[in-house]
Amino acid sequence: MGTTADLARFIAETQYDDLPAAVVAAAKIGILDGIANLLAGSTQPVAQLVSTYTRELGGTPVSSVIGHGFKTNPLNAAFANGVSGHCLDFELQGQPSSHGTSSILPGPLALAEAHGGASGKELIVAYVLGWDVQQRIVAASHRAGANLRGFHPPGVYGPLGGTASAAKMLQLTQEHVQMALGIAASRTGGLFANNGTMVKATHPGNAARLSTEAALLARRGFRSHDAIFEAPRGYVAVLFDDRFDWDGFLADAGTVFHLVDPGFNIKRYPAQIGMQPVLNVMSDLRDTYHLRQEEVATVEIELSRAPGHESRPKPTSGLDGKFSFEYCAIIPLITNPVGIDAFSDATRFTPAVDEALTKVRLRHNPALGRGANAIVTMKDGRVLKGECRDFRGSIRNPMTRDEHDVKYRDCAQRVLPPEDIDRVRDMVENLERLADIRQLIALLAPAPKVEERPA
Repeated sequence: MGTTADLARFIAETQYDDLPAAVVAAAKIGILDGIANLLAGSTQPVAQLVSTYTRELGGTPVSSVIGHGFKTNPLNAAFANGVSGHCLDFELQGQPSSHGTSSILPGPLALAEAHGGASGKELIVAYVLGWDVQQRIVAASHRAGANLRGFHPPGVYGPLGGTASAAKMLQLTQEHVQMALGIAASRTGGLFANNGTMVKATHPGNAARLSTEAALLARRGFRSHDAIFEAPRGYVAVLFDDRFDWDGFLADAGTVFHLVDPGFNIKRYPAQIGMQPVLNVMSDLRDTYHLRQEEVATVEIELSRAPGHESRPKPTSGLDGKFSFEYCAIIPLITNPVGIDAFSDATRFTPAVDEALTKVRLRHNPALGRGANAIVTMKDGRVLKGECRDFRGSIRNPMTRDEHDVKYRDCAQRVLPPEDIDRVRDMVENLERLADIRQLIALLAPAPKVEERPA
């Protein structure tokens, strides 16, 4: 058998009872974090626009657009929920770095609701397989030195990871999974140039939608290349120039799961992963020395890698600030804590932010290895220094359950009433006992607190 067939067999044959307890526990953390992002993300401008667009498209009302109070067909719901799940840039990231949940969770949720329900155990195994397949592709391409040439990872890896989770939710046979993977491979794309714009959130949104479509088409007997990974001009050859660790890709599949080995990074702040050390060190300095922006003369940030396109001295929006080292260096001096609203346009376009941005200087220091240093010079002449090698929430410096619960609650309270915040958390933390995940989805479906804007 070839690589595609082996991968399809792994997806089709893996069952809940094959998962170690640590993997199940990690999946529940990932699903809860994904739900938190989906709820809070549904209130953001990009999700409002996509919700209005999706509602206008119509569609058989069987799958919920979470946070917006209506249902549509599974494809449209997966797309809208994928956008909501990603638009805050607040979700888990794997190692090597790749967004996972927004590509792999919306499809199974939409399909379970549309096709008569599924158990919590079925959702867990679908999520585990989606994450594992996606991260195995990421790791195999990274180990071989592949260059994505400007493609954004969720657009390249997400459709395949999403297909694994959607196919598992539909209980597809090995042959049907092979067909679904072949379909999904022709749905890949997404450009890094759109980072900092609304389009970025559509990359995992598209991955969720198109992988759901791939699984549904394969279920109906739709045919594709049955060896899309190893085929000439196939998935690996075209996207990675055959720079792919073929031997290591599936060598330990079913015994090692990427959710626990190497694990994942939980973001403490709603910004791009590379911004986390900068936000962490500046927040620590603020708390230690009670810093205020107007008392600071200069901020120098030493980075372990060259800032490149992420040096954005004048971000064009709050959203763009999520990808700006300069913005992330000063925003802890403006707002405490640094939460979702810190990256709104209302915060970005204030005199305090405009003034603070002029104080920041970036310097590449490869000797750091990883993370960031901060040197803050005060107007009174004091020089304050801080460092962050491993941000809180990273694999090397993990969050506690209580710390993650603070993040979950801050996100969930933007949509859910207080009593449902606890109910959702408890339901996910005991997900393996849930007979029908439509009970969970029903709690996530109320309309958001903000009003939708007309298109």
